[in-house]
Amino acid sequence: MAINVVALLVALVAGSIPFSWLLGYFRYGVDLRTVGDHHVGSGNLLHVGGMPAVLAATVLDLLKGAAAVAIATAITSDEWVVITAGVLVVVGHVFPPWLSFKGGRGAAPAIGVAWALFPLAGLAMLGVGLVALLTMRRTVPAIAAAVVALVVVAYFADGDLSRLLFSVLLFISAGVKDVIDRLLARRAGG
Repeated sequence: MAINVVALLVALVAGSIPFSWLLGYFRYGVDLRTVGDHHVGSGNLLHVGGMPAVLAATVLDLLKGAAAVAIATAITSDEWVVITAGVLVVVGHVFPPWLSFKGGRGAAPAIGVAWALFPLAGLAMLGVGLVALLTMRRTVPAIAAAVVALVVVAYFADGDLSRLLFSVLLFISAGVKDVIDRLLARRAGG
């Protein structure tokens, strides 16, 4: 039981590491909360550091999501703990205490969680998402393309519908956060 709690705490703390903000602040000298859309995610980092910075931050966020699930999987066979670790890494990303609980939207660590849950489909998702990001240079459509790839490949290759439903719900919650953030920004601006 104690080891399960450790796995969940590791997931929460790992999720709370704000890689986009850290890159923006220490590499470019910019606090992402003060520029662009005032979010600390990779979409705002794109305007500050360009595509190389976005790719670096995204990879780090993906890895923290995947690592949280991998660690939980390695130390327990309890599916509830594994799934909860996936949720907590995203919660930590969205609400990092180091940034007054105002973090990113959670899509990149959610992709990492899905990759850890579905390794084969995760590779397809990463490939499609990367191509979409590099061609469109917009994070939201790239994430949408990645999620579609995940669902299609995971459904046919894996068939674990409960984990697939969990992954889709994780992405929907990241999308809901995006919508709420945009509505709040619109309300504050007008």
